[in-house]
Amino acid sequence: MKCLKTLTGRITLLLAVGLMSACDIPTDTPMLEQQWVVPLTGTSIEVVEFLPDFVGLNEDSTAFTLQVDPIQFQETLGNLCPGCAGLDGLTVPKPSFEDSFHESVELPEDVESAQVQDGRVTVEARNGFQFDPLRPPGGDRGTITLALRDGSVGGPLLDEITIDGDDTSFGPGTTLSRDLEYSGPVTAAIFVTVTIDSPSGGPEPGNWVRIGLTDDVEVTATPETLEAAAAEVTVANETFGLGITELDVGDLSSDMVEKIQSGAFELEIVNPWSVGAVVTLTITGPTVAAPVVLIASVPAAPVSTVEVEFSQAELQSFLGQDGVIMTGQGTVNQGTPPVTLAPGQTMTIDTKLDLVLLIG
Repeated sequence: MKCLKTLTGRITLLLAVGLMSACDIPTDTPMLEQQWVVPLTGTSIEVVEFLPDFVGLNEDSTAFTLQVDPIQFQETLGNLCPGCAGLDGLTVPKPSFEDSFHESVELPEDVESAQVQDGRVTVEARNGFQFDPLRPPGGDRGTITLALRDGSVGGPLLDEITIDGDDTSFGPGTTLSRDLEYSGPVTAAIFVTVTIDSPSGGPEPGNWVRIGLTDDVEVTATPETLEAAAAEVTVANETFGLGITELDVGDLSSDMVEKIQSGAFELEIVNPWSVGAVVTLTITGPTVAAPVVLIASVPAAPVSTVEVEFSQAELQSFLGQDGVIMTGQGTVNQGTPPVTLAPGQTMTIDTKLDLVLLIG
């Protein structure tokens, strides 16, 4: 029995050795891919980045302020008074006339319309006639009406003031000044209209006036206040900055950086204007040999996720370095229609760095 056990043991050992020699035994450490997601500092793009020149925010950032230049315009007696034709230089009984003239105050360039919450225009009229059109000698009292209209001479009335000769005189060389106020929606142009209704003077020689056909009434319209709760603005091809984002990647060891195979920025974008844009991202740092430049396309959607891929060499050029920052600039797509901007709107971009490492 003892010999049988020994023989059996030898056969088992030989079989085991034979099986082991017939197979390759793995000697290399297995290589595994690991995915690392590193959250980075978010970026905000304020609405002011999209505002055109001469549009800003008021002191408490609750409304847009629109800077509009004053305008000057005038009209001659010859154009206002058809009955004065042929009387130039004569002293005669004053003919009656009623007529209007106008000019437009333009909103800043690229502002298509605005929801005005506080608007005021000061209108000054200087009398260059040689008589008072409101109180012609020996005649009835006249009126001058100042009006603001939206978009055209016949557009919606924003405000109107009538100056009555019963209360006010308008002698030669004098100036009248009135404030016109308005609120509500307006388009790119506000028309200032002056209407003069001047009755005939008395027929007695003592009431006659001198007629000068080139004499005129000169008007200056000065927008004193123009605050808007919202504005429709042309933003196509407008550029905007993305600020500075610190990339906290200095803690990655050189050993880990060597294991990085690929990676990408994942940009989660909340876009209140739904404008498409091309964004250029630039990564630099005090020890980064050459800037890493990436270009991304932002879709025209209120919410989107954009992935920007790096090459292995690009990643290894800045990962593990201290003081690395990302800056950027965007350009709104050509052909983007006007968008409505409102104070307080912000585009946000939350950024994550998605890395793939080969570990083994």
